[in-house]
Amino acid sequence: MKEIPKGAFGYTDFHKKRQVLKTFLFFLLPIAVFTVGYLTTRTKENYFTIVAVVGALPACKELVNVCLFWKRSSMPEALYKTIQEHAGNMETAYELVLTTYEKSYPVTALVIHGKEAAGYAQSLQDPDLRKAESHIQTVFRNNGISKTQIHLYRDLEKFLEQVDALALKKEAEPSFVSDERYPGFSREQVMREVILAISL
Repeated sequence: MKEIPKGAFGYTDFHKKRQVLKTFLFFLLPIAVFTVGYLTTRTKENYFTIVAVVGALPACKELVNVCLFWKRSSMPEALYKTIQEHAGNMETAYELVLTTYEKSYPVTALVIHGKEAAGYAQSLQDPDLRKAESHIQTVFRNNGISKTQIHLYRDLEKFLEQVDALALKKEAEPSFVSDERYPGFSREQVMREVILAISL
């Protein structure tokens, strides 16, 4: 199975399949340990059972991840190609699920240029769009990237218009001082990494 990194097109479907496989394997090991213990001692009351129960905890953690992604699927390829045509060489991130303490915000695509970002989040209602924008700005600010402008759209045409507008803008600010956590990265690349860090 070819690795698809977080933020790339097709990540959701890839991650879901990988998590299902990992969960199956993680459950297989404690089941095997329990079975060996029962067959050798003819009772459940043995150390093998304890090891099997403890060994099931990581499997349960993986199962939670499967549940989180179960109803999600990757964006249509035609939509990806359309957005990528408008985004050109700008930094992009796809199939994001931004996490907060209260809830998660699915963002289909994010395009970054300078200190601005435009996102397509067709499944979010207006109040959630504003909350997600505010959350992203707060995360950027907490990571030393101030004065950012984030605009999320439910309407694809408005989103693409904003992406086109971003493409026409030139960076007027002084050159970006590279973040020591991401040596050699541009501001846009650092912003992308920060976004990926808060996404499932």
